[in-house]
Amino acid sequence: MLKSEKTSKQMGKHTGAPANILLLMSGSIACAKASSLISEWSKQGHKVRVVCTRSVAEFMGPSSLQGLGAEMVFDNVFTPGQAMEHISLGKWADIVIAAPATSNLINKLSAGIADDAVTTVWQAAFGQGKPMVIVPAMNTRMWCYPATKESVLRLKKWGIHMLPVGKGELACGEHGEGRMLEPVEILQTVDRLLTSDPQARGKCILITAGGTRERIDSVRYIGNISSGRTASSLADELTAAGHLVTWLGAEGAVQPESVNRLEFYYSFADLKSWLKTLLGSGDYDVVIHAAAVGDFSVARVESAEGGSLLKGHGGKLPSNSDLVVHLKRNPKLLDKLKDWSKNPALQLIGFKLTDTEDPQQRLAAVKKQLDNSGVDAVVHNDLSDISKAGHRFRLHTQGHKPVSCENSGALARTINNLLGAVS
Repeated sequence: MLKSEKTSKQMGKHTGAPANILLLMSGSIACAKASSLISEWSKQGHKVRVVCTRSVAEFMGPSSLQGLGAEMVFDNVFTPGQAMEHISLGKWADIVIAAPATSNLINKLSAGIADDAVTTVWQAAFGQGKPMVIVPAMNTRMWCYPATKESVLRLKKWGIHMLPVGKGELACGEHGEGRMLEPVEILQTVDRLLTSDPQARGKCILITAGGTRERIDSVRYIGNISSGRTASSLADELTAAGHLVTWLGAEGAVQPESVNRLEFYYSFADLKSWLKTLLGSGDYDVVIHAAAVGDFSVARVESAEGGSLLKGHGGKLPSNSDLVVHLKRNPKLLDKLKDWSKNPALQLIGFKLTDTEDPQQRLAAVKKQLDNSGVDAVVHNDLSDISKAGHRFRLHTQGHKPVSCENSGALARTINNLLGAVS
């Protein structure tokens, strides 16, 4: 089969009922690529309405968009007789997709600017419980611009589905990140979101990621080497499986591409506070506690000659003398999560990392967590399981043979099976 034929067949697939799709377009050479979405959605039986910034007309006119299957094209909030169109369109839609989303549009959405049809419709549609998706398209340097990066992060924290950018040759002739995803990838994401009933889309999951850091002074800390990569991969995989995922990660940890909510912690105290807040106020069904929590916090720092320094960790310690760092033991957060949970039926999955060649010592560490921490399952791996070539895991539950997982993708599928089939 030719590649184009295969792609066409893939793009034509849809398993759910017809939906109302609102496509928001901003001015980009990628408008041509985005316009093909209208045709495919129309073929699948969806109703499509398009909202454009004025600059879209520089690439594609309203007549062309309607010719592809758009029911209507809205590009001016001051059009006579359409004064409330920005409100009605947001109510009409089952899903809102901004594609292509330029750096200008992304930064406007993040800053709360509503000065044209697209940004006004977006704000009016927000907060109605329907999926909202952004598909970026821009030059590499615009994608890497600090304001754009901050805007992307902020929008993710608000629960927006931010699709990743592609990498390759750009319209300007340069090579790098910033390409809009191919239509088939966008269609698959939208299909998944449309066929996931928000009221029956599986579990509400909280995933912790990365490692705690304990300040010694204003520039130094005690930490660990956890990157958060595994937890972020799980977050993306479980979101794709139809679960509602909140990612609570360390500052600097690898972030997931698409989750419902992002939050960040720094120290043990920060993580503890966030866990108590989230579990006490949210109806989470599952916690996957993958964060590498430090066993100790800094109690005080003294000079080698005696005497406490920098109470409250204010300022930078001198480097011309020896220091003594006093540590205090942190309690096990894993042991407290079910107590803090608003949901008495919370399912809890812990992680256990060992560093021993003795299989009996490994099993003893897993058994201790299963017996003493109130967990329903333990994901175990040893340092010897982690290398550039891969990362292996074993999922343990009481009274069952452990399940071996060759990578984080296999682990996500195993956890998904453990949680039960998504409705």
